[in-house]
Amino acid sequence: MKKILIITAIIIASINGTALGQFGYHEHDGFFLRMLYGFGYAELVEKDVLGSDMKFSGLAQNLRFQIGATVAENLMLYGEFGGVMQFDPEFEWMGQSGTAEDVTVSVFDFGGGITYYLMPSNFYFSLSLLASQAEFEFNGTKGESQYGVGINGMFGKEWWVDAQWALGAAIYGYYSTMKDKGGDENEINNFSVGLLFSVTYN
Repeated sequence: MKKILIITAIIIASINGTALGQFGYHEHDGFFLRMLYGFGYAELVEKDVLGSDMKFSGLAQNLRFQIGATVAENLMLYGEFGGVMQFDPEFEWMGQSGTAEDVTVSVFDFGGGITYYLMPSNFYFSLSLLASQAEFEFNGTKGESQYGVGINGMFGKEWWVDAQWALGAAIYGYYSTMKDKGGDENEINNFSVGLLFSVTYN
Protein backbone atom coordinates (compact mmCIF):
# COMPACT_ATOMS: atom_id res chain seq x y z
CA MET A 1 0.00 0.00 0.00
CA LYS A 2 2.84 2.43 0.78
CA LYS A 3 4.34 1.78 -2.67
CA ILE A 4 0.99 2.68 -4.24
CA LEU A 5 0.98 5.95 -2.29
CA ILE A 6 4.45 6.92 -3.51
CA ILE A 7 3.83 5.92 -7.15
CA THR A 8 0.49 7.77 -7.26
CA ALA A 9 2.09 10.96 -5.92
CA ILE A 10 4.89 10.82 -8.52
CA ILE A 11 2.43 10.31 -11.39
CA ILE A 12 0.20 13.20 -10.36
CA ALA A 13 3.17 15.51 -9.80
CA SER A 14 4.36 14.84 -13.35
CA ILE A 15 1.03 15.63 -15.03
CA ASN A 16 0.26 19.11 -16.30
CA GLY A 17 -2.43 20.66 -14.10
CA THR A 18 -4.28 22.25 -17.03
CA ALA A 19 -4.78 18.82 -18.62
CA LEU A 20 -6.62 17.76 -15.47
CA GLY A 21 -8.87 20.82 -15.39
CA GLN A 22 -6.84 22.63 -12.71
CA PHE A 23 -7.15 26.33 -13.62
CA GLY A 24 -7.53 28.19 -10.32
CA TYR A 25 -4.83 29.08 -7.82
CA HIS A 26 -5.75 27.66 -4.40
CA GLU A 27 -9.17 26.72 -5.72
CA HIS A 28 -10.98 23.38 -5.65
CA ASP A 29 -11.52 22.44 -9.29
CA GLY A 30 -10.85 19.62 -11.72
CA PHE A 31 -9.17 16.37 -10.71
CA PHE A 32 -9.21 15.39 -7.03
CA LEU A 33 -6.75 13.10 -5.22
CA ARG A 34 -6.45 12.74 -1.45
CA MET A 35 -4.03 10.30 0.20
CA LEU A 36 -4.43 9.72 3.94
CA TYR A 37 -2.52 7.86 6.62
CA GLY A 38 -2.93 7.93 10.38
CA PHE A 39 -3.60 6.21 13.66
CA GLY A 40 -6.44 5.62 16.06
CA TYR A 41 -8.30 3.15 18.22
CA ALA A 42 -10.15 0.23 16.66
CA GLU A 43 -12.40 -2.49 17.98
CA LEU A 44 -13.64 -5.54 16.08
CA VAL A 45 -16.22 -7.87 17.66
CA GLU A 46 -17.45 -11.18 16.28
CA LYS A 47 -20.76 -12.10 17.90
CA ASP A 48 -21.58 -15.44 19.52
CA VAL A 49 -18.40 -17.44 18.85
CA LEU A 50 -19.15 -20.68 20.75
CA GLY A 51 -21.57 -18.75 22.91
CA SER A 52 -19.35 -15.72 23.66
CA ASP A 53 -18.41 -12.54 21.81
CA MET A 54 -14.81 -12.40 20.58
CA LYS A 55 -13.25 -8.93 20.69
CA PHE A 56 -10.00 -7.52 19.25
CA SER A 57 -9.10 -3.95 20.22
CA GLY A 58 -6.24 -1.48 20.42
CA LEU A 59 -4.09 0.83 18.33
CA ALA A 60 -4.91 0.81 14.62
CA GLN A 61 -3.39 2.16 11.43
CA ASN A 62 -5.62 3.66 8.75
CA LEU A 63 -4.57 4.07 5.11
CA ARG A 64 -6.94 5.55 2.50
CA PHE A 65 -7.02 6.85 -1.08
CA GLN A 66 -9.78 9.07 -2.51
CA ILE A 67 -9.75 9.74 -6.26
CA GLY A 68 -12.39 11.73 -8.12
CA ALA A 69 -13.34 15.13 -9.52
CA THR A 70 -14.99 18.44 -8.70
CA VAL A 71 -18.70 18.43 -9.62
CA ALA A 72 -19.71 21.84 -8.23
CA GLU A 73 -18.06 24.72 -6.42
CA ASN A 74 -16.00 23.22 -3.55
CA LEU A 75 -17.86 19.89 -3.94
CA MET A 76 -16.11 16.64 -4.97
CA LEU A 77 -17.27 13.11 -5.68
CA TYR A 78 -14.67 10.36 -5.40
CA GLY A 79 -13.99 6.65 -5.33
CA GLU A 80 -12.31 5.41 -2.16
CA PHE A 81 -10.35 2.37 -1.05
CA GLY A 82 -8.36 1.68 2.07
CA GLY A 83 -8.15 -0.27 5.29
CA VAL A 84 -8.01 -0.21 9.08
CA MET A 85 -5.38 -2.58 10.50
CA GLN A 86 -4.62 -3.81 14.03
CA PHE A 87 -1.32 -5.58 14.76
CA ASP A 88 -1.02 -7.75 17.89
CA PRO A 89 -4.31 -6.42 19.29
CA GLU A 90 -5.76 -6.98 22.74
CA PHE A 91 -7.99 -10.05 22.79
CA GLU A 92 -11.07 -10.95 24.87
CA TRP A 93 -13.11 -14.16 24.64
CA MET A 94 -14.92 -16.48 27.06
CA GLY A 95 -13.64 -14.58 30.09
CA GLN A 96 -10.02 -14.68 28.94
CA SER A 97 -7.97 -11.66 27.85
CA GLY A 98 -4.46 -10.80 26.73
CA THR A 99 -2.37 -9.77 23.74
CA ALA A 100 -2.96 -11.70 20.51
CA GLU A 101 0.65 -12.01 19.36
CA ASP A 102 1.43 -12.57 15.66
CA VAL A 103 -2.20 -11.71 14.84
CA THR A 104 -3.31 -9.05 12.36
CA VAL A 105 -6.96 -7.97 12.25
CA SER A 106 -7.91 -5.78 9.29
CA VAL A 107 -10.96 -4.37 7.57
CA PHE A 108 -10.43 -3.47 3.91
CA ASP A 109 -12.99 -1.55 1.87
CA PHE A 110 -13.86 0.21 -1.37
CA GLY A 111 -16.71 2.49 -2.42
CA GLY A 112 -17.49 6.13 -3.03
CA GLY A 113 -18.04 9.37 -1.20
CA ILE A 114 -18.43 13.12 -1.17
CA THR A 115 -16.32 16.00 0.15
CA TYR A 116 -17.36 19.61 0.67
CA TYR A 117 -14.91 22.41 1.48
CA LEU A 118 -15.76 25.49 3.55
CA MET A 119 -13.86 28.32 1.90
CA PRO A 120 -11.73 30.30 2.42
CA SER A 121 -10.88 28.46 5.67
CA ASN A 122 -10.28 25.16 3.78
CA PHE A 123 -12.06 23.08 6.40
CA TYR A 124 -13.90 20.11 4.89
CA PHE A 125 -16.42 17.37 5.56
CA SER A 126 -16.23 13.93 3.93
CA LEU A 127 -18.61 11.00 4.02
CA SER A 128 -18.07 7.65 2.26
CA LEU A 129 -20.24 4.55 1.80
CA LEU A 130 -18.12 1.42 1.43
CA ALA A 131 -18.17 -2.32 0.80
CA SER A 132 -16.11 -3.76 3.67
CA GLN A 133 -14.47 -7.11 4.41
CA ALA A 134 -12.72 -8.25 7.60
CA GLU A 135 -9.53 -10.28 7.41
CA PHE A 136 -7.77 -12.25 10.15
CA GLU A 137 -4.16 -13.41 9.81
CA PHE A 138 -2.22 -15.64 12.22
CA ASN A 139 1.20 -17.12 11.40
CA GLY A 140 0.58 -16.77 7.67
CA THR A 141 -2.91 -18.30 7.78
CA LYS A 142 -5.70 -15.99 6.64
CA GLY A 143 -9.46 -15.98 7.12
CA GLU A 144 -11.95 -13.59 5.57
CA SER A 145 -15.50 -12.49 6.21
CA GLN A 146 -18.25 -11.89 3.71
CA TYR A 147 -18.56 -8.38 2.30
CA GLY A 148 -20.64 -5.98 4.36
CA VAL A 149 -21.33 -2.25 4.61
CA GLY A 150 -19.03 0.43 5.98
CA ILE A 151 -19.23 4.18 6.60
CA ASN A 152 -16.26 6.54 6.90
CA GLY A 153 -16.73 10.15 8.04
CA MET A 154 -14.06 12.84 8.35
CA PHE A 155 -13.79 16.47 9.41
CA GLY A 156 -10.50 18.12 8.55
CA LYS A 157 -8.52 21.14 7.46
CA GLU A 158 -5.92 21.59 4.74
CA TRP A 159 -3.16 24.13 4.17
CA TRP A 160 -2.03 25.03 0.66
CA VAL A 161 1.65 24.38 -0.02
CA ASP A 162 1.52 24.93 -3.79
CA ALA A 163 -0.96 26.08 -6.43
CA GLN A 164 -2.79 22.73 -6.36
CA TRP A 165 -1.21 20.76 -3.49
CA ALA A 166 -2.25 20.88 0.16
CA LEU A 167 -1.31 19.16 3.39
CA GLY A 168 -3.92 18.46 6.03
CA ALA A 169 -5.16 16.70 9.12
CA ALA A 170 -8.56 15.25 9.96
CA ILE A 171 -10.40 13.39 12.67
CA TYR A 172 -12.25 10.32 11.44
CA GLY A 173 -14.94 7.90 12.52
CA TYR A 174 -15.34 4.53 10.84
CA TYR A 175 -17.94 1.78 11.27
CA SER A 176 -18.58 -1.43 9.34
CA THR A 177 -20.65 -4.56 9.75
CA MET A 178 -20.45 -7.89 7.93
CA LYS A 179 -20.91 -11.64 8.47
CA ASP A 180 -18.39 -14.43 8.90
CA LYS A 181 -17.96 -16.92 6.06
CA GLY A 182 -18.34 -19.84 8.48
CA GLY A 183 -21.44 -21.98 8.69
CA ASP A 184 -22.90 -19.89 11.53
CA GLU A 185 -22.37 -16.61 9.64
CA ASN A 186 -21.74 -14.74 12.87
CA GLU A 187 -22.15 -10.98 12.80
CA ILE A 188 -18.89 -8.95 12.83
CA ASN A 189 -18.87 -5.28 13.83
CA ASN A 190 -15.90 -2.93 13.59
CA PHE A 191 -15.41 0.68 14.55
CA SER A 192 -12.43 3.00 14.64
CA VAL A 193 -11.76 6.64 15.57
CA GLY A 194 -8.56 8.63 15.26
CA LEU A 195 -6.44 11.14 13.37
CA LEU A 196 -5.46 11.12 9.69
CA PHE A 197 -2.82 13.18 7.89
CA SER A 198 -3.38 13.96 4.22
CA VAL A 199 -1.73 15.01 0.99
CA THR A 200 -4.27 16.40 -1.48
CA TYR A 201 -4.05 17.41 -5.13
CA ASN A 202 -6.96 19.49 -6.37
